[in-house]
Amino acid sequence: MKNSDGSYRMMPGFGSLFGRHPRVPEKSLESSANDSLTESNEISSNSTSSGCPVQGPSRSKAISLFSRAGPSPNSATVDATKQQYDVYSRPLDVDPSNNMPKSNPDNLARNSLPSKEQTVPLPTERVSSTIPKGGTDGETWTYPSPQMFWNSLARKGKLGDTKEEDMETVVAIHNNMNEGTWAKVLEWEEVIGEGTPKLSKFTGRPFDLSPKATIKHYLLGHPFPFDRHDWTVVRPSGQQVRYVIDYYHDTAAENDSTSIEDLQIGRGGKCNSLLVDVRPALDGPSELWGRMVSMPLAIRGCASIVDCVLGGGEGKEKRSEFEPLPLIPSDTLKLSMDDSKEVWANIQKDSKIDDENKVGSLETDVPVITETEAMQIADTYATIIKQCEQVKVQLQNCDSDAECRKAFMGMTACAGKVMCPLQHKSFADTIKEVAAGKDIDEITSAKINIAFDTLSECVANNDSKASVAREQHPDLFRKIVGQ
Repeated sequence: MKNSDGSYRMMPGFGSLFGRHPRVPEKSLESSANDSLTESNEISSNSTSSGCPVQGPSRSKAISLFSRAGPSPNSATVDATKQQYDVYSRPLDVDPSNNMPKSNPDNLARNSLPSKEQTVPLPTERVSSTIPKGGTDGETWTYPSPQMFWNSLARKGKLGDTKEEDMETVVAIHNNMNEGTWAKVLEWEEVIGEGTPKLSKFTGRPFDLSPKATIKHYLLGHPFPFDRHDWTVVRPSGQQVRYVIDYYHDTAAENDSTSIEDLQIGRGGKCNSLLVDVRPALDGPSELWGRMVSMPLAIRGCASIVDCVLGGGEGKEKRSEFEPLPLIPSDTLKLSMDDSKEVWANIQKDSKIDDENKVGSLETDVPVITETEAMQIADTYATIIKQCEQVKVQLQNCDSDAECRKAFMGMTACAGKVMCPLQHKSFADTIKEVAAGKDIDEITSAKINIAFDTLSECVANNDSKASVAREQHPDLFRKIVGQ
């Protein structure tokens, strides 16, 4: 695992196996990766390779997934008002043209790898949106894969009780929500714009209540939004216009019959429990005129104010399909008030966390391990001791940095095969690619390092849990493990 200065430190695992932490040098994994390919490949060769889910008791947690993971169309979107950091606490360079972190091999490699907490593999395929990408000729934004969405939540410590099985459904709803948002933007642009726009950049602002949402809640009794985005579109002339978007959840519409298949792009489905309030930001007089005059006239089919007056409020022109959300909440939407307050309180709690100081912090709460859990953990360690005896001896007795580094990798791979099978398979598959003759470019090298780091972290986390289990159930551990 890397330190904030880019150097490496190996994860301090195996304390439960040894009764102490073995000596491991602080040296870069890259320098030993190629030397260890043969041995690691030998180790890996033995391995075995309905409706919107925003309902039920945990619905307030489910709808907050979107604000937890970040805005989209792309999961890598960032809050441009704050310094961004990667998983090793190093500042990320952000492209100001689209608020996206600049690509680097580590980020690209991590997109397809499981996190240390993960136990079930997730799809890594990404889906293209219908939203044109600003600054390109014919490209569209690409949505995050279920694996990327999971990694985003894991990286921010926002998984909570989220399960891997939820991700494909959550991503389908997430994508559908953004497609619906873009459709609303196009309805506005048809009235106040000058042709087909492109989405230039977007920023997630879940901690900031928009002026309109503030008035709706505190003066008109409307529920809080569960998320806010600011999207900037670029028109054919080059003019940029910012849109403010508030997302709401309607509890009464949870039990609609829309299937996840219908929510896929191009299928025409809609998640009726998710409501979106889209409007141009009041950044200038033209946007104010558009909101106060142009759109209200277009909705009524009026060419002008005079036309509307003479027609008794109705015109003969083509009517805009835009349907604004009412300022006053409906009776069913009022049922979401308590949930919205809970979500908003959680969002504000998150906003007080200093992300920079949080990176690398240690959990202070000691988990309570049940006897059943302790028995499972002890059985796992008994298996590891039996299967990894040889590499355990090598790690205990290594002298040189090279020997210790090689023994540590061997012990991590051997123990990880038992306690972290998904992360072990990811590392083993990466090693197999290289052993099969694939060139070791920057991304492949990053993938090897990250896959091994993730495996090491998973092993260390399980080892820490085993230490607690042994302290809380010493007799059981002595009986099963012999330690």
